[in-house]
Parts: sequence; C-alpha cells; structure tokens
Amino acid sequence: MNDALQHVFYTFLGGVVGGEIAQRCRAPQVVGQVVAGLVIGPSCLGLVTLDESLHLLAELGAVILLFLVGLETSLESLKRLGMMPFKVGSIGVIIPFCLSYVWSALALGTDFAASLFVGACFVATSAGITAKVLRDFGALQREESKIILGAAVIDDVLGMLVLGVVASFQRPEGFSVGVVVGGLIGALVFVALALWIGGAFIKRHPRLLDLPLDPL
Repeated sequence: MNDALQHVFYTFLGGVVGGEIAQRCRAPQVVGQVVAGLVIGPSCLGLVTLDESLHLLAELGAVILLFLVGLETSLESLKRLGMMPFKVGSIGVIIPFCLSYVWSALALGTDFAASLFVGACFVATSAGITAKVLRDFGALQREESKIILGAAVIDDVLGMLVLGVVASFQRPEGFSVGVVVGGLIGALVFVALALWIGGAFIKRHPRLLDLPLDPL
C-alpha cells in the first residue's frame, strides 16, 4: 500500500472511529472527526500528512456536504428571515475581528499589519462544520438553524472583504480600493449565480430532492 492510500485509509478510519465515539458521547460526529484528525495528523501521531490526493478528497467531501445541506434548505424560508442573518453574520465578523486585533496589538505587541492579519484569522469560520453540526442534530429545518446558515454565508462574504482589506495593506504600492471592491464584487456575483443557477436547476429537476443521498 503506497503512502497516498495509507493516508486515505487512516483518514477514513479516524473519521469513522472519531465520529462513532462522539455520537456515543451525545456530541456531534464532526467534533469526534476533528479530534481524530488532530490525533492522526502531523501535530500528534503523524500517520497522515496532507498531500494532493487527500486535499482533493477533502474538497470533494466539503462540496458533497454543502450540496446535501442545500437540498434540505429552502430559499423561500431563508428569504422570510429578513435581515436577521445579515445582522448575526455582521456581528460574527465585527466582534471577533476587533477583540483579536486589540489582543494582538496590546497583549502580544505586534505591529499594525500583523494585528490586522490576526484579526482576519479569527473572522474565518467554516460553513461546512456549522452545517454538519446542525445536520447531525437534525435541526436544519428549525428557524434558528436557518438563521445560522444564512449568517454563515454573510460571514463568508464579509470575511473575504476583510481579508481583501488586510491583504491590501501588504501590497508594495499600498492600500488599494480597487482590489477590495473587486474581491467583494466577485464574492457577491458567485453567491448570486449559485443561488440563481441552483434554484433554476432544482425547479426543473425537483425529483432530485427525494434522492437518498447521505454518504456522511
């Protein structure tokens, strides 16, 4: 068995065992899977290192997970929530960024640019992890869960904007409004196209909603 297959095998085994242990402890499976990844990864046992094949499988798994969540989420129900997801997502960006920036600047004594990067790191979240936790608990159809998922999308868009602003300060020519605006427009266009194309596809193929897709 070559190294690539060994990494895939250990990753699969760790995910299954970690998820099973977490489920028996009445915790989301993803918690056990993340812990298992830390244990078998290079920071602990070193059984798995991230190579191209494993990276590809990880991205494919994230796409499948978010696709399944999308099948169980109604755009109409998200629209009825109004501005609440935007408010939650905005608070989830502003507070972590400000607190981590102040902590880095005052407690660690880092310079302005480094403190901005620390703040941007704390803004980043994982919509996939959020969706997996809600799915494990069978709570995707609850109103508060839809607010969380909607806020996760807003958080990702605003996070890209924050990252664009922070990265602009590192450019040799200095801060560029064009780079920031371009990044924001690109994120908004991607979300809009995804909603438009995805919605049209599902309306034409509604039977796909009944497919028993649950590989996770």
